[in-house]
Amino acid sequence: MARPAVFRSCLHEVVSVFMICLAQFLAQGGVLMALSTKNIILHSFNDPNFDHSQAVWFMGSFALTVGTFILISGKIGDVFGLKLVFVVGWVWVSLLSIVTGFSYYSKSVIFFIICRALQGIGFALILPCGMGILGTLYPNGERKNIAFGCVGASGPSGAFFGAFMAAVIAQLAWWPWVFWIMGIAAAICAVVSYWVIPLELTNKDGSTRDKLKRVDTYGSLTGVAGLILLNFVWTQGPVVGWGTAYIIILLVVSLALTGIFFYLEVKVIEMPLLPAGVFNRKIGLCLLCLGLGWGSFGIWQYYYWSLLLDLRHYTPIHAGLTYLTFCIMGIIAALSCGFIMSRTSPSYIISFASIAFMCGCIMLSITPVDQSFFRISFGQLFILVWGMDLSFPAASLILSDNLPIEQQGMAGSLVTTVTNFSVSLILGISSTAEIEVFRRTGNTLSSYRAALYLGIGVSGLGVLCSFVFIYQHLRESKQLKEEKMGEIEQEDPLRPTIDKNDLNEVKP
Repeated sequence: MARPAVFRSCLHEVVSVFMICLAQFLAQGGVLMALSTKNIILHSFNDPNFDHSQAVWFMGSFALTVGTFILISGKIGDVFGLKLVFVVGWVWVSLLSIVTGFSYYSKSVIFFIICRALQGIGFALILPCGMGILGTLYPNGERKNIAFGCVGASGPSGAFFGAFMAAVIAQLAWWPWVFWIMGIAAAICAVVSYWVIPLELTNKDGSTRDKLKRVDTYGSLTGVAGLILLNFVWTQGPVVGWGTAYIIILLVVSLALTGIFFYLEVKVIEMPLLPAGVFNRKIGLCLLCLGLGWGSFGIWQYYYWSLLLDLRHYTPIHAGLTYLTFCIMGIIAALSCGFIMSRTSPSYIISFASIAFMCGCIMLSITPVDQSFFRISFGQLFILVWGMDLSFPAASLILSDNLPIEQQGMAGSLVTTVTNFSVSLILGISSTAEIEVFRRTGNTLSSYRAALYLGIGVSGLGVLCSFVFIYQHLRESKQLKEEKMGEIEQEDPLRPTIDKNDLNEVKP
């Protein structure tokens, strides 16, 4: 397939796609940079009022804001222009990453967590607009599949470099430089993106006031507030106790806001945040499989690092090096993912990815603490990386192909919302199992495994849903084939039919 006309040269195309890949690369690195260094950061603050079980917020706060604010950023990108919001997102990440580094001087872990959450808002602007840019620039075909595959494969590579480089800097130098370097990199990305992303993606239609009217304000407020409160309750509830008054109140408020959000989207608002095309069985099953798979991955990821740092007592650099397998397999996936997607139905890819997520949780749950890394720990990385590499681009492709071009930002928004919010929400739920088991047994390993058993259940449910997704795909394919045969017969009703017996009687 020929190169899209908006690109002036092959180099222009490569650099543009590379900038989208960097968004996914740095987003995954942003999650891991505070996970591989969590013990160093906690020790530097030395806050006696901070419960170490709340360290889940180091990763959860970032994933929470990425997952919730993405819900509205895709719509904002469609209204104000995908390129404009993409560049603004890089600027936001640059500024807040620098502020996060300076949070060291506050001597408050809570302020650091708040800065991490604000940092995630920038990636919430970048990620869906990046996927929307690809969906707009490329028509359906093999070239588009390869581009989406490269973006999906950037995640594992970013996870390795984010974890390893953060560990090196924090262990050998000073941890604030981890975030300052991220800020410098984001500033460079903002400048390069401004110059290389095609101008066609800057929306100049209508005044600012007209554009604001097209943004679903009420849906945005209720949706984001409901999701944030729901996630906060599930993460904070097991720490302070589910009987705490403010936890009960916030749970009720979050459920009410979420219900109001869906009512407004379906019944009231003329230009809703979620387009009508989203509310169908195919997209619903796809997003459900994606959310369950990535939710279990969030559990695996947090307790994998907890096992290495807290039970095996690896140094951050040593633990970061173990993610090298993710990087290598990510490169392999980058070379094969586009090929696989162009020759296999996305429903089969989603199912295979769901199985990979489940296998990763199962293997970590049975990993002995004193076992060599090059046995179960090493093997699970080979399997789990395919869950990440295949599920994200496959789901992005399904939504991109099933939504109109003016809603490509929303397509990228939904996929990234589901992946990041499910990581944060289900990780918070798993901490309930961890804390309750630890209170009863006092055994750290047993509490970690209790959380992983929940991850197995979540990923197993995702596998079952993926089988339903395959059945739905086969059923739709059969119906389409029958409809085409009916159209052919209606177009030429007098066309003679040939019986197989007649063909056998014909001799050369």
